[in-house]
Amino acid sequence: MEKETNQQNTLLPEQQILANSGTGIRTELGKAVKSFIKFATLAIAAFSLTFHVMPDHNYRIFPKEQLSFAYTVISSAEVDHLIDRYNEAEGMERMLIQQEYIYRRLEELGIIVSKEEGGE
Repeated sequence: MEKETNQQNTLLPEQQILANSGTGIRTELGKAVKSFIKFATLAIAAFSLTFHVMPDHNYRIFPKEQLSFAYTVISSAEVDHLIDRYNEAEGMERMLIQQEYIYRRLEELGIIVSKEEGGE
């Protein structure tokens, strides 16, 4: 049994280079892929901290007031929830909702339209 192991360890240097040549390329490629994935993840996180995205409205993108993950992707359901919250509110609470940044921006973009009370 010792003879077999001794024979395996007596590879020529050229054979060792050929045996290990593929692993170096894979390692470098793996490192490049991992660093690209890290960079892409950081870029997506930075983008999501700084912009609101509305895919239901022609992918509108507008800046956030503060860096946060709140309302990063705004769907129609979230807009409907904001409108329902506003409609159910009365007096001072309604005024506070109108002062929220997201409400003002959606109103500026024409996504939320307030109708006159008593008119219709």
